[in-house]
Amino acid sequence: MTSMNMFERGGTTLVSGEGVRVRDDAGNSYLSATSGLWNVTCGWNHPVIVDAVTEQLRRFSYGTLFRYDHDVARTLAARLLDIAPGRFDRVYFSSSGSSANETAVKVLRRYRSLIGQPERRLVVSFDTHSWHGTGIGAMAMTGEELDQEEYGVDRRWNRLLPFPDPFAAERGLGPDEAACREALAELERTEGERVAAVIVEPILCSGGVLMPPEGFLEEVAAATERMGAHLIVDEVATGFGRTGRMFGAEHTGIRPDVVTMSKGINSGYLPLAATLFPADVYEAYESSGAYLTHGETQSGNPAACAAALATLEVVEKENLVRRSAEAGARLREHLDSLLQLDIVGEVRGEGLALAVELVRDSRSREPLSPMEMAMVSHLCQRNGLLVHLSRRCLLLFPPLVVTDAEVDEIAARLTGALKAVRSR
Repeated sequence: MTSMNMFERGGTTLVSGEGVRVRDDAGNSYLSATSGLWNVTCGWNHPVIVDAVTEQLRRFSYGTLFRYDHDVARTLAARLLDIAPGRFDRVYFSSSGSSANETAVKVLRRYRSLIGQPERRLVVSFDTHSWHGTGIGAMAMTGEELDQEEYGVDRRWNRLLPFPDPFAAERGLGPDEAACREALAELERTEGERVAAVIVEPILCSGGVLMPPEGFLEEVAAATERMGAHLIVDEVATGFGRTGRMFGAEHTGIRPDVVTMSKGINSGYLPLAATLFPADVYEAYESSGAYLTHGETQSGNPAACAAALATLEVVEKENLVRRSAEAGARLREHLDSLLQLDIVGEVRGEGLALAVELVRDSRSREPLSPMEMAMVSHLCQRNGLLVHLSRRCLLLFPPLVVTDAEVDEIAARLTGALKAVRSR
């Protein structure tokens, strides 16, 4: 996702972090309003997590889940089943959100064959804004433009539906909510009997923190059930307190059949992801004698699992889910005041997953160009603030441990950068 020519002429090399701040090799300090890549929920160098990883490395540094088991993976699996937003029976560990989503689809397609429904192979996701990963299978589900055709991504068994984006629709840049609902109904009428699964994010974070309209995800879930398919909820970006709830689905009335998670699962300290399945899926494999022919060398790495158990301890003891809601409300109040600036078109989000939609002016509400967006990011960094760019938006995903003073500092530095953009 980086132009290496540009990076080599002036890229930033980060070398250390503490709490919500990181430092580069030139000694500059930055407030990270990105939590790394939205995953360092407990901040950098948290002693509980560092100690847990260190202890685990000394005790048992590596254990494969190919034909073996180890106590840390088993303990974490039980913990995830206990807190997950639905009723699940089995956990499959992998190393990234992309692999967690590919695992979900691979398992469910084989499951359909095992129960005598081999025609059910279609996976439905949402176009333009959705993000499910950069593996070649996950790219087929991802709606954002990732040069899928140029990379040879096979989408014969995927269907992309439009997702409501009111800000774009009011300017004629996307379908309205009614058109999205009709597209869902048309798919159900024409191809419902071939659908194996529907995958959706509770909030489309990478696509600009798009919030589903009231009742829309519930309608998606109801259509999925009528089609006899599984509803996969991708909680990779929204899980573990990011939205002010433990999981993003808790803001809605939906209950996933399958859930995927990564990022905040262990505060980003080591690569880890998980896919949770219901009992009927596991039992279909078991009763048929079929292997799940799938695996990664680092699936359920003991140190990564230890980091996850420590992260869950920190989230609980430091009340970070509640903290996310409170800090998010405080930051949202600051961001709402930016609507008086001509460059800010909309502010949206939940908890500490927030987006600022940028425009050329409040009248035309035309989006900024990619070059102009890059300039905004550059000015933020010069102001000592790291933000994430997504199409027309600045995304703010600070660590959940952010203090009120740091929230105020993030807002002040962002305000200064946006005023500097307008003055140019």
